[in-house]
Amino acid sequence: MKKLFYIVYIAVMGTSCNKLELAPLDRLSEANVWNDPSLIQLYVNGSYSSLLHEFQQDLMSAACDETYNIHNWANMRMAQNGEITADNVSNISNKINYFNFAYSYIRDINIFFEKIEAAPGDDAFKKQVKGEMGFLRAYIYANLIWRYGGIPIITNVFELNGDFTVSRASYDECVSFIVSELDNAAGLLPANQPSAQMGRASANACKALKSRVLLYAASIQNNPDHNTAKWQAAADAAEDLLNAGFSLNGDYQLTFLGNTSEVIFARYFSQANSTSFNQWQGRNGSDGFGANNPTQNLVNAYEMKATGLLPYNVAVDGSLTLNAASGYDPNNPYAGRDPRFDASILHDGSVWAGRETETFEGGKDSPEAATAGWNASLTSYYMKKFMNENIPPSGSTVRPTNPWIFFRYAEILLNYAEAKLELGDEVTAREYINMVRSRPGVEMPDVTESGDALRSRLQNERRVEFAFEGQRFFDVRRWKIALQTEATPLLSMDIKKSGALKTYAITTLASRIFVDANYLMPIPRAEIDKSKGSLTQNTGY
Repeated sequence: MKKLFYIVYIAVMGTSCNKLELAPLDRLSEANVWNDPSLIQLYVNGSYSSLLHEFQQDLMSAACDETYNIHNWANMRMAQNGEITADNVSNISNKINYFNFAYSYIRDINIFFEKIEAAPGDDAFKKQVKGEMGFLRAYIYANLIWRYGGIPIITNVFELNGDFTVSRASYDECVSFIVSELDNAAGLLPANQPSAQMGRASANACKALKSRVLLYAASIQNNPDHNTAKWQAAADAAEDLLNAGFSLNGDYQLTFLGNTSEVIFARYFSQANSTSFNQWQGRNGSDGFGANNPTQNLVNAYEMKATGLLPYNVAVDGSLTLNAASGYDPNNPYAGRDPRFDASILHDGSVWAGRETETFEGGKDSPEAATAGWNASLTSYYMKKFMNENIPPSGSTVRPTNPWIFFRYAEILLNYAEAKLELGDEVTAREYINMVRSRPGVEMPDVTESGDALRSRLQNERRVEFAFEGQRFFDVRRWKIALQTEATPLLSMDIKKSGALKTYAITTLASRIFVDANYLMPIPRAEIDKSKGSLTQNTGY
């Protein structure tokens, strides 16, 4: 086994022993790990690093139409611009180029399952860690199929002289495997972990992942014949969590700043294990890096509070026409919007950390600013969601520790609504969409549409409810609407100030292309070549 657990180095002085007889003191051997339950637990803990969170600079939102990464961190704009090939994909973040990253962790988890039965430890311990590792393996495989479609299912450990030729299972075969893994893991885990074990997989975390997996599997990308049995399975999986004790948090913005009744599964941080998210996303006028700028495309998706209507009608080519019935005023563009807008995005005039945000030309947070203009937003927007107002981007002895939420109750409600809609139960679909819209502090007008119009409303509801949470990239692909959403230009807002008067003009920030091949990601060409023809490439690459 090549994977080693490094420990604190202990200096050895004055020994008369033959050094060739000494065990390494700065590392643990395979035998050490699998003969000590505490080290097995550390092995399991280390496997949680396979869960990629978004408190970083290479965000999934920068691979679609939600944000623009001004520093092009980890080449995420290559995905956003439709520039990925099988040859250059290895230069992109693991969040897109997930193949090698995923199978590396799968190998570690497969080793665990090969060793755990013969390892010491009582039944309760083994039951817990097997449940956790089963969840993690299912999570990794789910993320593989969402990116690549059907992939090789590997549950054994390849030896040095083993047969490395593998072939791809079908998408449906992969889904069946993942669901089986999750059902088994849920049976080994408590419904929810106790507070001292927050962040570990639970039965409800397994059920939440199962809900997402089956929803994606039922969607048109993977279910072009609209097999209603798949939609029923998705509905059943979501329904399994509707009465599990979770509820919508009463403050949308605060939902992402602590542990609330809405959280099903999250990664938790501490001062010793914190993030630099406030600095990476903060305004340049506050010494932040302004890395991921929310796009005008996303801003246009926030409805008007009074009417529940979008400010613009968007054509297939991305062109905009004012929706006069909405009540939107282009000269006062941020007034009267869905409250989730102000909870998620800092715009010109937003009061944050004791001062107004100034993204107008020449403002403190604009590219023309005297302070770090190279870190200024190019869209006139900064991220607010997930940001702790009390921690300045410029640095502090206190760092952000709010959790990254992988699954929350609002998703289950909208998963259920979507499945019921596709099963023809529009009454229930509207009911559950409106549950999310009517949450305290949001209280948007009820959705009343039917048919395709209702489907569009649901899709937009997911867009604003889950902004920056890493779902949009996959949603537009599974709905097969990416040729519209990802081939249109990224938009920004140009704001000029003369005295007390400001003028606003929506402008094009960047053009993009999208082709059918981009509905899936390419497997790195090196992996195709190493397989000697047993591993096939996705169409178009």
